[in-house]
Amino acid sequence: MDIILAAKTAPEERILSDIQKAGISSVELFLSKKILDDVNGVIALCRKFPFKYVAHAPNDTLAVAPLKKLVKALDIRIVVSHDIFWEDEWKKIAAAFKGSKAKICIENIVSAVEPFRFIRRYGFGSCLDIEHLQFEIDGVFEEDFIGAIKLASHIHLTGYSSGSELWHTHIHHSPEHGRRMLDLIKKSGYKGMVVSEAKPSQQTYEEFSTLKSFFDSWAKGQRP
Repeated sequence: MDIILAAKTAPEERILSDIQKAGISSVELFLSKKILDDVNGVIALCRKFPFKYVAHAPNDTLAVAPLKKLVKALDIRIVVSHDIFWEDEWKKIAAAFKGSKAKICIENIVSAVEPFRFIRRYGFGSCLDIEHLQFEIDGVFEEDFIGAIKLASHIHLTGYSSGSELWHTHIHHSPEHGRRMLDLIKKSGYKGMVVSEAKPSQQTYEEFSTLKSFFDSWAKGQRP
């Protein structure tokens, strides 16, 4: 399967263990200044699990050195960053990861277009957050979505659909919409991770297990 399901969480042993028990093989690590202050501890914890990791760079600090150390230690190939940095900071990020196996991917926050000025300048990738994209245009326009997905190196997806209150819920909380979005992602020819991005209250074994069953059912072409 070219589309790989991933979960997103801070590096916490209980949650990582629940993700593993649910059968999900990939994890996007939420990071912060506080978390990266103990980067060696994070590395040691993450090495207990056989996941393929993605790093979500902190929103509250630049922290290039500890982030680079984590990325190298865990052989991370995608580093997601919100579109929040100044030009001089992007230059520092680009310089720090020059020659690295990891690809920096800028996540759309309020606009799917705006990050591309830095993507083009520095050769970064695009992290397409489909929840944020729906906020931006207040709906789903399949033709435009397919164009955006084709440009993506990494994707975030939730149970949110326009007009709902399912912000940062797992994909299976809106099953019809989730299947529709996964179908669009597949139709676009995307190959890579689709990260189910959910609030901390949904970081449980039961939620991860239901998510995995939902994704596997979709992947097999099953419909309710």
